[in-house]
Amino acid sequence: MNGYFNGIVPMLRAYDATARYVDQGGNKHPGAFAIYLEPWHADIFEFLDLRKNHGKEEVSVRDLFYALWVSDLFMKRVEANEQWSLFCPNEAPGLHEVYGTKFEALYEHYEKEGRARKSIPAQKLWYAVLEAQIETGGPFIVYKDHANNKSNQKNLGTIKSSNLCTKILEYSSLDKTAVCNLASLALPSFIVVTYNLNKIIDVNYYPIPEARRSNMHHHPIGVGVQGLADAFMALHMSLDSQEAKELNIKVFETIYHATLEASSEIAEREGPYETWMGSPAQQGQL
Repeated sequence: MNGYFNGIVPMLRAYDATARYVDQGGNKHPGAFAIYLEPWHADIFEFLDLRKNHGKEEVSVRDLFYALWVSDLFMKRVEANEQWSLFCPNEAPGLHEVYGTKFEALYEHYEKEGRARKSIPAQKLWYAVLEAQIETGGPFIVYKDHANNKSNQKNLGTIKSSNLCTKILEYSSLDKTAVCNLASLALPSFIVVTYNLNKIIDVNYYPIPEARRSNMHHHPIGVGVQGLADAFMALHMSLDSQEAKELNIKVFETIYHATLEASSEIAEREGPYETWMGSPAQQGQL
């Protein structure tokens, strides 16, 4: 049956129902979806209203989590109080595939061609974002240009979103679903973790083949901490003191250096991960 797409709201209602239907067994933990949208999308204002407690119930979708994938160009227009153009992605293809100067060039090209559905003051949209955050706690904001410019996966393609917690920035595609393999170090009792995470990737259970394929090709890991406040108290440091700030930097600098060193040792013994060639790290850029 042929038909027409009626924007993102009907689709998100289907996702919302799916999130409520899926759980981790025995109603232990409900499903959680994070929806990322770029602020040039023509449905952006409807998107911002989806979790609000007022308005038409048939267009409310309150069980999903929402985030904006924001370009530097949008923030420049907000700062300069300039106009901002909204597009249908079918009428302005490719905007989600590029970032930085390439995004700016393509976006402004579409503006000059008159493809925009609407032109609004950039600050009007920004204030609508702030209003939604005050009322609902969202949308989350992640900056797409910084996410991609600092990525070690530039050789694979454009990163188009983060995850529910906005804590990972990994490349995903139709045949590879990004996976976060995480560990948390307890600072008062430090442990070795990089080798363990690498081994977990190899022996883990994967519910879908795309997730396994992504993990095996990229071997991504993330290392965080718990007990940072405990460490400050044990050292009699005020949480907002300069010495606490300096220790915070040194802690994560040490962890980052140690994980890189351990990863290098693993690569020397077992070979690099499959998509290493062409990555910024392979070219000496960290």
